[in-house]
Amino acid sequence: GGWNPYGIDTSVPNELPNGKMLAGAIFFSPWTNLRCDSPDYYFNSFARIVGADGGVYTGDLMFRGHPYQNLDQFTANAESYVGTNSSLLTDPVASPFFAGERELGGGGLPPMHFSVGGSESILGDSLIFAQKAALYGADIQLDVHVGMWHDFPMYSEGCGHGAELWQAIRSLNKTGMFIKKVAAARRVASDFGLLWPPAKFHPGTPQTSYVYDLTRDGTEQWFPKALDTATIQMSYIDIGLSVAPPASASSGPSVVVVAAASSVLGAALMLAMQALAARAWVRRSPEVPEVKRPLLIA
Repeated sequence: GGWNPYGIDTSVPNELPNGKMLAGAIFFSPWTNLRCDSPDYYFNSFARIVGADGGVYTGDLMFRGHPYQNLDQFTANAESYVGTNSSLLTDPVASPFFAGERELGGGGLPPMHFSVGGSESILGDSLIFAQKAALYGADIQLDVHVGMWHDFPMYSEGCGHGAELWQAIRSLNKTGMFIKKVAAARRVASDFGLLWPPAKFHPGTPQTSYVYDLTRDGTEQWFPKALDTATIQMSYIDIGLSVAPPASASSGPSVVVVAAASSVLGAALMLAMQALAARAWVRRSPEVPEVKRPLLIA
């Protein structure tokens, strides 16, 4: 919404059709730094470690070139995206990595869900922006899947091996949970004439989870799956708890849920309801069933 096919210079990213506003945002391995210079481009580069028993592989298998070769290719892609105006490489409109108080301050940022691979080249693109957005008041869920590569949720079927990729299934389910949570909170705000997204001003930090492969032998001993289920159930518990009264009875904004990547309606539902009545909060939070697999992949 707000993007113009004639180029970034004529786009207005803060304007959505019919005066609508973002209700939430979803990011799968987002590319937020068009200058391509975060340290992860080097430290998470694909590599083969050779030993007596053969070789093992580490890093982002999606980009297998030398770190400097990858940097050149990524930079060329970025320059093609922004056209002849190289200053846009650090413009927050094109590179949210460089956003600051001017773009993020003042409250009203929508809740955001990040799902990123722990071994991917652009890991820092998620970590830095997520920390900034949380600092300026947004509710942030940041899931770092250890050992996963760039855009791993796209490979939920298992990369042709006949077995589902557990981390991708989990990521898609949490995406569905986020959509349902945000949609429920938005409906409550709308029913009571409250602002959405919430006008939050207090700084915070992302709710960060490091997700390890719990299907490997022995993991049940040090992190039972029941603990992972509990972690999922606690996600997004704060969404909707800072809804502010509208500026006027006639100026309450419309909203729309926007996904920045493929999304899925999952089997999980956690509601946190809050209404403002005589400046008293009312909240209701039913239990969330265990998430096993997505109902739909879109």
